[in-house]
Amino acid sequence: MRSEEVYDLTTLKGEILEIVKRCVRCRFCFTECPVYEVSDGWLIQGASGITQSLYYGILLDKVDEKLRDILMRCTTCRSCEIICERLMAGVKLVEAIEKGRQLLLESGVNPLHEQQKALESLQVFGNPYGEHPLKRTAWAEGLGIPFIEDYPDLQTIYYVGCTAAYDNRVQKVATAFVEIMRSVGIAFGIMKDEKCCGDPAFVMGEAGLFEVLQDENSRRMKPYAVRELIVTCPHGFNVFRTDYPKEVGEKLMILHHTQFIHNLLKTKKLNFQKKSESSIRVTYHDPCYLGKYNNVYEEPREILRSIPGIEIIEMERIKQKSLCCGGGGGRMWADFDEERRLSELRIEEVLATGAELLVTACPFCLVNLEDAVKTMGVEEKILVKDIAEIVAEYI
Repeated sequence: MRSEEVYDLTTLKGEILEIVKRCVRCRFCFTECPVYEVSDGWLIQGASGITQSLYYGILLDKVDEKLRDILMRCTTCRSCEIICERLMAGVKLVEAIEKGRQLLLESGVNPLHEQQKALESLQVFGNPYGEHPLKRTAWAEGLGIPFIEDYPDLQTIYYVGCTAAYDNRVQKVATAFVEIMRSVGIAFGIMKDEKCCGDPAFVMGEAGLFEVLQDENSRRMKPYAVRELIVTCPHGFNVFRTDYPKEVGEKLMILHHTQFIHNLLKTKKLNFQKKSESSIRVTYHDPCYLGKYNNVYEEPREILRSIPGIEIIEMERIKQKSLCCGGGGGRMWADFDEERRLSELRIEEVLATGAELLVTACPFCLVNLEDAVKTMGVEEKILVKDIAEIVAEYI
């Protein structure tokens, strides 16, 4: 091993230990951790237990597959950090876990099999789904959406993201959002050569691959007159805002599509039609990377309240207390032996409200929650949609 590699590993270990040693083991994060809720307590004792496993793995030189299996269970939902900020020392537990995953890779310990396939696909195809890059804009064929490369003076880019580009279900969200923008006369374009934002690589510890994707996306957007970047996926929204170079944020107004739609309502550019006399009971699921990471809680609710004939019924756990769907932190490409699926627990909470429609604002949440509805056999009781789909139906 080269001396610089030893230095890199030593530095990374030091950064992790510096974070974890601040944990006073109060265990308040136990009750907030979604993984603790569905796992055997002896294995996953909340974020505190996960980070203590990381701490002793470093001290005892046991950075191995057993440690990987523990670290990769974390959804990176950030519930632990929120409770720690409110009650204790404000330890950056998720940051330590993400650095621990990077340490695993740097130490030669690969992620879980399906996660490794996703990372290889990111490197080869620019998306984690193994799809050819030429298929990335296939969803937009026939819609007449301009490419920013052909119209460099366009000031608004719709960054579609991998899941909305390749997943048949989530493609409907992209189409609905395009319909919304066109209904108010927004001039926008998409990128021909859009690549993954890099979030999957980042959260699974592949820091080098993240930097490559980050550089490529930044370089591709640089020549154009773009001033506004609209993102459908909260994971992409978060990574563009917080982990991309500062000059990207200085040049671009980065908006999640719920914020963009909310702005249209505030400026009275968007109008809704009443569809029926009877009201529809709706509940809203807060995606972790939209709410807990970026404090976007009220905008989606205000959009729903403004639609005639919609009655919002809140679940017991909302906003900062919202239960994770289970798809964050690379778990979209992993399968764990857990007592229950988090998405199924969430659907039980939805059913308890008596709502007919579950609305969310994240591709991962949409896929996971809709799958749970099917596996639980409750399709006749609850429908799952993205907020863009609802808005498009009522304009």
